[in-house]
Amino acid sequence: MDRFLLRYEPGMKKVVTRIWWCGFQQGNIGWHLVSCSNSEENMTNTSSGSNSTWGAFTPVMPAFIRLIAGVIVLVIIEAVVLGFPGIGQNISGSSISIANIAVFMIGLVVALIVFKFGTQLAKAVSDAYKNYQTYVPLLAYIFQIIAIVILYNVSSGIATQYFTSAPWAYPLIFLLIALMPTLKVVVNLVHNLEGSSGTKHSQNN
Repeated sequence: MDRFLLRYEPGMKKVVTRIWWCGFQQGNIGWHLVSCSNSEENMTNTSSGSNSTWGAFTPVMPAFIRLIAGVIVLVIIEAVVLGFPGIGQNISGSSISIANIAVFMIGLVVALIVFKFGTQLAKAVSDAYKNYQTYVPLLAYIFQIIAIVILYNVSSGIATQYFTSAPWAYPLIFLLIALMPTLKVVVNLVHNLEGSSGTKHSQNN
């Protein structure tokens, strides 16, 4: 006679099967227990993250979905707003139109979403894929540059009105803004690559 018991260990993320082996012997007054022993067998938990819908990309999908969904929703809102009648009329006493203001406000939110959720996506990649941590600053930098480019494009309709005497100054300002994260990511990448090569060299020695 044998009995099977299942025990789940959440910390180990596995199912342990405990098997009891019991021996019985027939006596004058019936069957009586002689001895019992048990053993354990480990079973893989089939509900692990690797079998989920997104597979190996599951850890980064929430941040990626938030990023894409936020941008799509705001692009749709911008298309609807720009379709309103009279949206292209200039504000009284100014050469700036209502459309310029609307595009700037929506574009500003898009740039913030790209910056925020792009940074979250880079952090999720860093936490999920340890082998690629060296290149995570480069991924965050790409989203930062995209956010700066978006902000430059949506603000040009308003800002260029004030740079008519020096049109080169407006793009120069954003170039200097983009230069700061560029220098930062270059320094971080060089530092990480030098650290990785130094570690491998010491291990080989």
